[in-house]
Amino acid sequence: MVPPIAPIDAVHKNVPNKGIDVKDRSQQGAEPAISYTPVDTKIPPALYGKIPNLDLYKKLEEAERKIDVVSARKSLHFQTLNAKTNQILSSKREEGILRVFIYNTCENQPWQKQLAQENNEQIADPAAEPSWTLRMEGRFLYDDKNVDLKQNASRFQFSSFLSAISIDLIPNDDYPEMQNSPANVVEWKNPIIDNVHATYQASAKNSDFDGIDTKRNGVFPLKSKIALMIKEVTPKLKLSDQLSYFVGKREATQQEVIYLIWQYVVYKDLFNADSFNNVPAVSGLSGTGLDDMEGGEDSLRIINCDAILTELLGVSSFKFNDLYKLLQHHFKPRDSIIVDYEIDTKRSSTLGDLIIDIPVELPFSVSQAQKELIDNTKETYEKLSNADAKIQELNSAISLGIVSLQNSNARENFYRELSDDPVEFMKNWLKTQSETFKALKSDEGYDEEVVRRADYFKENEELLKEKIDVLLGAGRF
Repeated sequence: MVPPIAPIDAVHKNVPNKGIDVKDRSQQGAEPAISYTPVDTKIPPALYGKIPNLDLYKKLEEAERKIDVVSARKSLHFQTLNAKTNQILSSKREEGILRVFIYNTCENQPWQKQLAQENNEQIADPAAEPSWTLRMEGRFLYDDKNVDLKQNASRFQFSSFLSAISIDLIPNDDYPEMQNSPANVVEWKNPIIDNVHATYQASAKNSDFDGIDTKRNGVFPLKSKIALMIKEVTPKLKLSDQLSYFVGKREATQQEVIYLIWQYVVYKDLFNADSFNNVPAVSGLSGTGLDDMEGGEDSLRIINCDAILTELLGVSSFKFNDLYKLLQHHFKPRDSIIVDYEIDTKRSSTLGDLIIDIPVELPFSVSQAQKELIDNTKETYEKLSNADAKIQELNSAISLGIVSLQNSNARENFYRELSDDPVEFMKNWLKTQSETFKALKSDEGYDEEVVRRADYFKENEELLKEKIDVLLGAGRF
């Protein structure tokens, strides 16, 4: 038995002060600083019967264990997803408006020559044939508050947002020479085939333009059909009316739709309990949680469809890895923008008559995407570090409280045993002090063959703890 430990007035210098008088004794050679071991910060079972409300601490420890398990599983899940997902291609694009002007101009029309003569204006080429020019121009509109877009908007030309243009001039009786002529159809295709990895640096491509002209001779009006195919930055598809009603949007990627159905299945708890036991988003993870998605008879995810899914997919149940096939008939290519326009030869220009605003997504450079990814990752780790520091601070405060509780319990035991039998208590105390001095001085007084045995540690657990405490406090370890 050792005398009660004095009130805590010296702790490790890295432990924050929590209302306890902390003195740094690292500079004092006579008395080293005290550092607490995991044993010191564990509440002895005997105290739970003495102090009320200590069972709340047990509940806290149990909750912490559950949180640690869930955090570890989610961390593995996140790492696997991060490794298998191309974060750059899935980043959110900037959005803007592509404003398209479709109009025509006229030159050397008879009414223009007559008007010039009436105004005594000189005609540049009286013998020139009357003609008209169908023109299509595009301008990218951006938010003035977005400084990055404002600085780089000039590099986004009209053609950089398009994958193809088709102009079909519809011949009539006033243009007999245009009947069955291949010149009636004007087509342009963007030379960039890989739309996903295009960088849209217009200055580096001679084929980019802000407008396209189609010029023909003639004095009569003419109808035309214009088709614009917007370049797909993200692989979005048009959804059927039934699927659009389910997901709440007209266009989406296949990955978005599958994820929304997954969320719906989890929310409605439609998993077959006999074949699906571990759902990462619901209960636990097996391994990384993604291996199950890649097949295997032992990990089939059977979904029992409710009325909505049965009507959407046409089946009463399905395996999750078959969902892609079941949804194919709901996906359609995105429609082209079709415009019917009639060339007006009675005016010099029809600019402003037909204007179309088209929402577009902006691609981005890989370097910019990498920078955003690094910034987001850095921000995430900073938040985690701040949370860890706060948790460590709370843990230190709890540890100090437990040590203080143990010290109070040691004092209570000391004085209680002393008051029960002072003579016997002093004999035992002198004996333990003698053994303590031997432990501090050297290893003498212990039979090596005895202390090697496991029974010795079982029978002298409290005694060994006291000796270890003394050696730790004296800096012998």
